[in-house]
Amino acid sequence: MKKYRVMIVSGFVLAAGIAYMLSSSSGVSAVEATDTEKISPSLSLEEYMVSEERVNWSDSYCAKVAKSKGIQTEISEYESALMEELLVSDTENTVCSPINTYFALALLAEVTGGETRQQILDVLNVKSIDALRSNIDALWKSNCVDTPAIKSLLANSVWLNNAVDYNRSTLNRIAESYHASSFEGTPGSKRMDRALRDWTDEKTGGLLSEYTKGMSLNEDMVVELVSTVYLKAIWQDAFAPEATSKEVFHGASGDTAVDMMHATRTAHVYRTDNFAALELDLTDSGSMYVLLPEEGVDVNELAADRSVMATILKEGSEDDLRLVNMSIPKFKVSSKLDLTDAIRALGITDALDPAVSDYSPLTDELVGICLDKAEHAAMIDVDEDGVTGAAYTELGMKVTSLMPEYEEVDFVVDRPFMFVITGADGAVLFSGIERDPLEQ
Repeated sequence: MKKYRVMIVSGFVLAAGIAYMLSSSSGVSAVEATDTEKISPSLSLEEYMVSEERVNWSDSYCAKVAKSKGIQTEISEYESALMEELLVSDTENTVCSPINTYFALALLAEVTGGETRQQILDVLNVKSIDALRSNIDALWKSNCVDTPAIKSLLANSVWLNNAVDYNRSTLNRIAESYHASSFEGTPGSKRMDRALRDWTDEKTGGLLSEYTKGMSLNEDMVVELVSTVYLKAIWQDAFAPEATSKEVFHGASGDTAVDMMHATRTAHVYRTDNFAALELDLTDSGSMYVLLPEEGVDVNELAADRSVMATILKEGSEDDLRLVNMSIPKFKVSSKLDLTDAIRALGITDALDPAVSDYSPLTDELVGICLDKAEHAAMIDVDEDGVTGAAYTELGMKVTSLMPEYEEVDFVVDRPFMFVITGADGAVLFSGIERDPLEQ
């Protein structure tokens, strides 16, 4: 009996997006979703920063961010649980994108039903699929921006097998709720494989090409959903390159000379019994938080501490402001993780079991579908200018049958630390633990 495979890929990127259109000669028919509106594309960054256009954009954007901020406490419970599963390690640098996996699991919820869907909703801490769609809409509107100062470009696509009969209502829902483009052709063909890789690379700025080069659509594929986010964020106050110098970082595997960025400026510094957190603002976006464990506290404890996100989500106050002499290492970290164990540990089990899984919203003709592949790749690059990064989540399903004055403080990051990067709404775009920055 012929087997079919269902693939869902969700990606998150920090960098610039490139519009992509398949021609009829590619052998793949396409219906493209509308691109994110560009704000003041003719202005340079310097012109835009002092322009009336930026003021007008900011007024409307702040309302969208405020709505999304209202759901961040709910979403942070999932983010904290995921970081506990993915960031803890003895020696390796780790990185993940909680918002990326949130979108991926939301897509998984759309193609499942019954108890299979309910387990996903429980993990995402939402009461209903309608509430999840509302969250996705708020996240989309507050994290989809294209101005001279910031690019946070979301894109989704549906890759269809022209020999399979789908429940069109589900596909229409995904297209509408996730602003998804659709592509239809012959899975397993070189043209469709190349189109898939090219589309994903362009939407992720080519930052994950070492992983996407292996992407392909098997001949027995039923549908593949690809979701990407592209963001390039600059510091509100850039670090001066001439102030960067070689310093010693006391890493997990020994001392290493790294490029250490230096600056003195007012910033929010949060303190708890276990760690201190420095907040670095990103222009027209969120922040990067550097979480430095107190002496004697293992950095893994921060990833496993559910109160960390509550600390980050709280509004900064004047009491948190300090004049900070900061020393932050430049670093670049990437990893590829198998999410299967994490998904199961979070409580999503039915989707993995063909005997009980419910994928009826996807198709009425296939039974025995199960999730058999769950991978997450992410990278982050931090330097004097800002933050660049990318991530994707790939979920593969197979079917077994056919049916004022501030206190001055020092903040020297010279030992393993955790970082969390948020959007303007507080959504966690990236998080990770840097144990041994590579020498630049």
